[in-house]
Amino acid sequence: MDKEKEIFVKVDWLDAQSGFSTPLTIEELEEHGPTITSSVGRLLVNDKEKIVLGFMIFGDEGYFKPWQLIPKGMVRKITYLEEKLK
Repeated sequence: MDKEKEIFVKVDWLDAQSGFSTPLTIEELEEHGPTITSSVGRLLVNDKEKIVLGFMIFGDEGYFKPWQLIPKGMVRKITYLEEKLK
């Protein structure tokens, strides 16, 4: 496996919000904001548009499931946890 895919990170990012169950007034909606969320996983892609994390790797083929794509505009901080899988 590519050594770059052996790097683990914690990504702090802003998650979008929506609601279906409880109706809110405009004033109540103005009080809401993005939720700060953290994800920890294997860094698969880090380019100008996105970060992709993998959480489980299957076999030597390098299949990842689940995985998560976070648009770069939502990312607030990337913390490198390890340089290499031991």
